Amino acid sequence: MKTFNTKTLALAFASLFLFSCERSTDQDAVEPMAVSQDDRLIGYDPTTCNLVQSFGEGALPRTADVIEEDGAVMIVKAQKRGPNGKYLQETQALLLDAHDPATDLVNWMDANMMDMTSLLTVGDGSGQKANRKGGRLVLDFSPVSTVTMKTMVFTDIAAEDKGSKVELYSRNGQLLESKEIPTGEKNSTVIVSFNNVPGVAKAIVTFGDERSSIGSGAVARLQLCVEGQGRYDDARYQDVHTLWLEYTGEQPANVSVKSVQEGSSSSVLFDARGMKPGSVFKIAASGANALGESLEIKTQRGETQLIPVKADPNASLKKEYGSFRVVEARCTDYPLKLEE
Repeated sequence: MKTFNTKTLALAFASLFLFSCERSTDQDAVEPMAVSQDDRLIGYDPTTCNLVQSFGEGALPRTADVIEEDGAVMIVKAQKRGPNGKYLQETQALLLDAHDPATDLVNWMDANMMDMTSLLTVGDGSGQKANRKGGRLVLDFSPVSTVTMKTMVFTDIAAEDKGSKVELYSRNGQLLESKEIPTGEKNSTVIVSFNNVPGVAKAIVTFGDERSSIGSGAVARLQLCVEGQGRYDDARYQDVHTLWLEYTGEQPANVSVKSVQEGSSSSVLFDARGMKPGSVFKIAASGANALGESLEIKTQRGETQLIPVKADPNASLKKEYGSFRVVEARCTDYPLKLEE
């Protein structure tokens, strides 16, 4: 997890500008994304397909249970945390004005530098202020199936909110990623960058340690790609370096994945026992040619599948290999376009 706070925002902005200049000459041929002012945002990932920053339209403050912006649609719910650590009944989430001092969730400098509009949080019940006694937001992406999560921006995760976290779940409830949100100064901003986690059906943001009756904060930005979007590489001009796979069989299976390289022995990259149907797992290269010529996937039932991962500009990967679905594959910064 990469994080930034207000003390490093200026450096991050400069680095992002230089990075964008480098990519403009090397990636023009394979980067069809339209030029946008979004890339001026501090912490902006240029591979973002759907930017959620204003959280829809309407006067602030306001409550919301569905948010739609820039092609992304999500159901949002909020829950206060009770004194016994259990969560209370779900309510609508609260959207507050980032530039209103009464909101008391972000300082004016961060709000302007980060170009913030609305802040998504757990309300205290008044409809005007954030809850300070611990709670969580549930972001349900089922209206668009799943998303690839790239970056989330948070505000007001101060020292007393230590233990705040983000959890990403698949469609079958599998925990894909869990990250603690770093703390900073009161009303400051922190940017949490994920390593392009695909297949995310739900994100749960918890404010404060779940054993504590203290906790507040807000979500200020989401950078993601709705399922099927952002698949820009038509062919593999480089070796595939990252694969996310989903086991689609009907019964639990023992799954083994090996790297197959001509002229050398195979090496085991992944091994799991009793993998449940719907489970998602990641295979990533850790060095040059780490994935070899192809990946060999075997189960205890005798099923064997070969997935070619060597560069081949004349062939794209398929979406399905037997009982395994390719959720996402990458040989550059952008996902590969997969064959039906």
